[in-house]
Amino acid sequence: MRLLILSDIHSNVTALEAIERDAGPVDAMYCAGDYVDDGTNPHEAIQWVQAHGVQCVIGNHDQYLLNIAATGEAKSVKGTRQWRWVHDNIEKMKPVDFAFLRALPTHISFFADGIDYIMRHQMIDNSYAMPETAEQFDGCWRRWGGGDTEEKRLIFGHIHRRCIHQLDDHKLWLNPGSVSYRRQDEQDKRAHYMLITDGRITFHAVAYDRSKMYAQALDYERKGTMAEDQIEAAKFFFGPMENENGRQVIS
Repeated sequence: MRLLILSDIHSNVTALEAIERDAGPVDAMYCAGDYVDDGTNPHEAIQWVQAHGVQCVIGNHDQYLLNIAATGEAKSVKGTRQWRWVHDNIEKMKPVDFAFLRALPTHISFFADGIDYIMRHQMIDNSYAMPETAEQFDGCWRRWGGGDTEEKRLIFGHIHRRCIHQLDDHKLWLNPGSVSYRRQDEQDKRAHYMLITDGRITFHAVAYDRSKMYAQALDYERKGTMAEDQIEAAKFFFGPMENENGRQVIS
């Protein structure tokens, strides 16, 4: 089987479309959470996920958005420096999008090519901790109802770092990285994703046009109607980067 593994989309449908073109045909798609917030197109991103039959779990930003939406806070801060991307996303979303997020499970399990998988956004809520020992892995596996085949794999999102962490011959956890944005110490702004082909894991990245998202951040900056830290983060994620010749480029 050929599996596409995604995580941390953050309202970035442009990156999803680039990944779809780059990855080619797959048998199934999975996403380890965070479909919304910190991006500009939440409705379109959720619609893409649903249209492609992606198997999903909820992320911390998804739950955060639902919590904020329930308070009605977005209306009271619109047009002020307290406005954040979560408020922008709430305003752009439709009832079906909120229903999609509310229905997401915290974890799912699946079986492919003789390997059992469990996917969850975080090991522990409100933490960047990941399994560091086989014992921690086993505890997660039991808690989330994993299967009993010899080969076991956990899939996480959240940390925006693509990695494979092997704890013994038959237990590993993996992270495909972020579809949308990087951590502040990474200059690579391509869309990251993972393919698992007949059990073999490969990392992939594809450049995409970030200019529309960058323009929306600059528009908020000109109007003075968004929190400064939110604008600066978006400018870093979606703005120009230097290529090998020292020139600034968008993609």
